[in-house]
Amino acid sequence: MHSKQLHYFITTVRKGSIASAARALDIAQPAVSQQLANLEREMKATLFERSFAGVSLTPAGEVFYEHAEKLMEQIEHAKSALRELQTNQHSIIKIGMLPSIGNVLSLPLITEVNNQSTKFKVEISTGPSYTINDWLESQHVDIALTYQQALDSKFMSVTPLIQEEMHLVFTASHTYKRYAALRNKHSIHFWELSELPLLSPGNKDALGQLIANYERATGVSLQHDLAYSGQLMTGLRQVMQGEGVMILPTSAIFHLKELGLVSTLKITQPEMHRTVFAATNKRVRCTPLVNHVIDIIRKVVAQENALQHWCGTLEFAASSFLSVRGEQQVNHQT
Repeated sequence: MHSKQLHYFITTVRKGSIASAARALDIAQPAVSQQLANLEREMKATLFERSFAGVSLTPAGEVFYEHAEKLMEQIEHAKSALRELQTNQHSIIKIGMLPSIGNVLSLPLITEVNNQSTKFKVEISTGPSYTINDWLESQHVDIALTYQQALDSKFMSVTPLIQEEMHLVFTASHTYKRYAALRNKHSIHFWELSELPLLSPGNKDALGQLIANYERATGVSLQHDLAYSGQLMTGLRQVMQGEGVMILPTSAIFHLKELGLVSTLKITQPEMHRTVFAATNKRVRCTPLVNHVIDIIRKVVAQENALQHWCGTLEFAASSFLSVRGEQQVNHQT
């Protein structure tokens, strides 16, 4: 018995006649009949009842059909796995992410991938949430790192990564007296943000949607009068120059805070947070390599969380990815 016989047998069952199966297979009807006869001899059983109307399965045929489908499925999986093995020798997994996420993940993610394998690499692109969604839907990227506000259940399968804290970001320079009172605080209430000039994106962006949701929920209106290009680096330059403040996760600014260029306050009453997801296009088969890269992303997220570069609560068990020392650092968040 070989896979061709199984294929002919299953096609004949589904089409209901040998003639229809031959047309579907684009081969001569006698060739199909011969393969089916050979199969029945090998199985030592009559698999079909034949008539002028077509064919129907015998009890033995019913039993064999159930197993034949499973066998063909396993054969196809094996072929697919071999194709992926050959393809993945020098594969590129394309990842789209927001600039705030790219700031904390890009370098350690590339380093981790390079340390693990030379047979594949990642290619990272950054953009606003709506652009990343378009990239994923159009299959320009294999994985999108995005936020709950930007999820689209029509085509996305998602893996939660981290519920990140949102912080107020303001200049660390003492030149700007309007922010002097903030330096004596350890946190800031949401309503207090209404007294500050805010640089924020529009509602098309996931961050703009998040801020608008909190404004509606609290009844507090924030100041959105400042011109903002929507470019993270430009906005942070405005912040450092004392022109306004921003609401951001620590992933976007940890490097600037370490250099003493910006200061941050955790937002409370209510706390502001949002969940970051790794999304794939569910209309496309998710390969083992893509799943492997998502696991690498989870590992890097856990590492950056442990270093307090990305403050928040992990949405998975960090112990799956970190050493004992790393586990001790993040146990309070898992």
